Amino acid sequence: MHYELIDRDEQLPAVLQTLQSADLLGLDTEFIAEDSFKPDLCLLQIATRKRIFLIDAIRLSSLDELWRCIVDPSRVIVVHAGREEILFAYRATNQTFRQLFDVQLAMGMLGGEYPAAYGKLLQRLLGENATKGETRTDWRRRPLSTAQLEYAALDVLHLPQLYDLLTGQLQAVNRTQWLSKELEVRQAGLVEYERAEGWTRFPGVQKLTGRQMAIARCIWQWREERAKHKNMPARRVLRDDLIIELARRGSADQRRIAHIRGLHHSGFQRFLPEIAQCIEDGLSGPVPDTPWSSENGLPRPPVLLQQFLTAAMSYLCRTHGISPAIVGTSDDVSRLAAYWLKGQQLPPDDPRFPNLLRGWRAEMVGNPLYEIYCGKRSLYVHKPGDEMPLALCDV
Repeated sequence: MHYELIDRDEQLPAVLQTLQSADLLGLDTEFIAEDSFKPDLCLLQIATRKRIFLIDAIRLSSLDELWRCIVDPSRVIVVHAGREEILFAYRATNQTFRQLFDVQLAMGMLGGEYPAAYGKLLQRLLGENATKGETRTDWRRRPLSTAQLEYAALDVLHLPQLYDLLTGQLQAVNRTQWLSKELEVRQAGLVEYERAEGWTRFPGVQKLTGRQMAIARCIWQWREERAKHKNMPARRVLRDDLIIELARRGSADQRRIAHIRGLHHSGFQRFLPEIAQCIEDGLSGPVPDTPWSSENGLPRPPVLLQQFLTAAMSYLCRTHGISPAIVGTSDDVSRLAAYWLKGQQLPPDDPRFPNLLRGWRAEMVGNPLYEIYCGKRSLYVHKPGDEMPLALCDV
């Protein structure tokens, strides 16, 4: 297998010229996320239909021009589970990919296992085996070994071929636009996640009062600034559960703060005045809005109703040959049932509008589920011994 290692700035212009003339790029990254504020990009792997480039992100002085080339909307970008690739591109350019193709998601759209590891996709679709010898390697150490470079190159070698194969299969079942729209929505969701304040995702935060949430937000902001300044994971500055506990107690008394388990050892003593000030700011400042505010007032559907509709959704997905994990979660089903229980009528662009009633999901799942919910259609046991024993009939 031939690949080109790009670890000097003077090599980059020729690479950019090649990429700019390509209609399709396979993309992957190697990074370390355990001990830095944001994931530390170490290697960028790019495959055209004829060449493979391994871009050393540590040795090169700047990747800005390269990222601008990659996000150019004139070319297709092929990834496997490309969450980090999307975020790296967005952080570098403030843009997402206009023409993105995720082979993992495409496989799920065709009824295959989802999420499926890259090796499984290669074996099933191309009969190729993927090596995993460097899965836990330290990508920051230099020089990179031949084994590391070959492992990295293999991650993008087959992406153009997988794109061609899966695109043909999606076109055969008229799901190409489904995939494009789904990736557009998912990229927008990742951008929103990147911009959102992380305290809203803490376990237990929804049980806090408005004033307690204001305290949690102030402490979170302090933690983010310190973690960014030190380039270290935010959880190493102060754990999420300790922020929730501090907010719940709501006391700015440094002596009381010092006696909280996890904050009593000497390493935290120097931060007590700053944490106390955050708590005081939260007690006197405005109460923040939360992402779940729009869901307030929705009835909680009975557990049995949610379980039944989830089983019905699984049946519909299997019937249409698509992975249920792509279509929706149990939370999506819960929101759908709550929407119907309340009898709401909302426009599709309203954030409270159920995801299962949007776009292709409505056609495949949402509308048939409503007929089941209303009693117009029914699930029954048709073939007890089959892998899918259920069937749908009119009432």
